[in-house]
Amino acid sequence: MAVKLAVLGLNQGSKIARDAKANADFDLVAVAGFGQQAEDVAAELDVPLFADYNDLLKEVELDAVAIALPNGLHVSATRACLDAGIKNILLEKPIANTVAEADEIINMCADADATLLIGHHRRSSSKYLFLRDFIESGKLGNLVGIQGTYAIAKPFAYYDIEWHTKKGGGPFLINAIHDIDDLNYTTGMKIVRVYTAARNFIRGNEIEDSASVVLEFENGVTATYFISDGTPGPWNYDLAAEENVFFKWCPGENSLKFFGTKGSFGFPNMDFYHYADDDHYGWAEDLIKEHFVVEKNDPMTAEIEHFADLCLGRETKPRCTGEDGKATLKVINAILESAETGNFVDID
Repeated sequence: MAVKLAVLGLNQGSKIARDAKANADFDLVAVAGFGQQAEDVAAELDVPLFADYNDLLKEVELDAVAIALPNGLHVSATRACLDAGIKNILLEKPIANTVAEADEIINMCADADATLLIGHHRRSSSKYLFLRDFIESGKLGNLVGIQGTYAIAKPFAYYDIEWHTKKGGGPFLINAIHDIDDLNYTTGMKIVRVYTAARNFIRGNEIEDSASVVLEFENGVTATYFISDGTPGPWNYDLAAEENVFFKWCPGENSLKFFGTKGSFGFPNMDFYHYADDDHYGWAEDLIKEHFVVEKNDPMTAEIEHFADLCLGRETKPRCTGEDGKATLKVINAILESAETGNFVDID
């Protein structure tokens, strides 16, 4: 029997709603949102539209819900869904604005024995799943360092929306949170200390438009990360990975580089550089380039498929639990604090 699903919020949620409508495991029975876009999406998908999600929860029988509302509404919306008896929740990233709010969401879902999946959709990318397995294989030897980049140019019109120019609307919470979660997921290592140097001299808005970040992991591995949403270039996952049709793709470059004692790996171009064996080592030896081909998928569609598996009991472990989402939020909040204070920030 199909899972009766509603989607709350039709900005980011419009993609979730479309994928759910196309998935035989789901019966998309209602959506919540307001404005012309919401009306258009509801008409396209031929489902009832509620301006207030509370009315939807009162009037519609549901097995599952996808919450794609503003971060500040995540606690109240999750509570309302649990009060309505819903046991399966897909909650868009970030899990919340604060760690305290994240704990509240995690605890209330645990008390209700409800499944909580946080929408860090790249965890469902075939490329990232390959990367995680590759790192775990030990082919890199001991991981020493990581270099990450998210350099992209957002359209001028993007900043016509006022909140995109205010605190909370910058690339840390919108873009860097994906890259930080990617590191948490693929390496399995815990980030314990950060330092951030942030700037806003590209556009002069209240929020950052470029930053360099140093990350220290609990096992001594270090990472450097540069982010800017005002610098044209292909060195970012969204353009290089060829996954999201929202972007004009520019394949062939890497957004992440992993450096180990036995080799180095460029991602998402999937190039592994190493020597033939331990007897052939050093700059006078031939460096072997091994290229891997990974069939791409649509991570957001794959995430909905994973959510269906959770709802139907075919899987029991969410790819991104509430605790996972909280761990990523802690790092982002530490990055923001360091940018504000100019100090190193330790993470519990």
